[in-house]
Amino acid sequence: MKSIKIFLSLIFALSAAMGFSQNPDSANLPKKPINIKLCYNSTLIYGGARAGAEFQVKAVSASRIRKSGRESFYVKELLIGPTLSWYHHPGFHDNVYLTICSIWRRTKSTCFFTEFSPEIGYSRTFLGGTTYLVNGSGRVSVEKLAGYNYAFLSIGEGFGYDFSKSKSLPLMICLKINMMAMYPYNSTLYLRPAMEAGFIYKLRDEK
Repeated sequence: MKSIKIFLSLIFALSAAMGFSQNPDSANLPKKPINIKLCYNSTLIYGGARAGAEFQVKAVSASRIRKSGRESFYVKELLIGPTLSWYHHPGFHDNVYLTICSIWRRTKSTCFFTEFSPEIGYSRTFLGGTTYLVNGSGRVSVEKLAGYNYAFLSIGEGFGYDFSKSKSLPLMICLKINMMAMYPYNSTLYLRPAMEAGFIYKLRDEK
């Protein structure tokens, strides 16, 4: 329960930081798309949540001729943004990790898209149950919010559908598989697959 409160508090802090980052002078600058992402996050067994923002760095429209002679169109985007994730492993720990994510997304004229996304950041686990600490004199005390800190890396591939291209809805649905790495985990590199499924809301489309 404590870890859920921490996760929600971090989401609030992330949202506030995004709000304060808006400068009045920015009204005169070209406005690029901003997306908000909310997903169910799972390590295939243990569930959690994931929230983040996507800021478009660049976008390129292109086309190619298929073997059939038909021309197909697509858009390639590079997006960067912060992501906050959490999952709960009952009886073991809760893991909260904050990352910076780079996303290479390719959207076809059919509105389907694929993406590749490496992430780097910081992970903090909170141990399940009560943790006791014994000092040098043998005195026992309860250690609050006990856990461990890790460097965090992740690589993911996913796909989805963009409703803004077909039905003018500022919404995308997505599914992605990630491979997470945490270090040092018992002096070794800890690898774990994860899955996310959810939606991306286009807070501001390209103008």
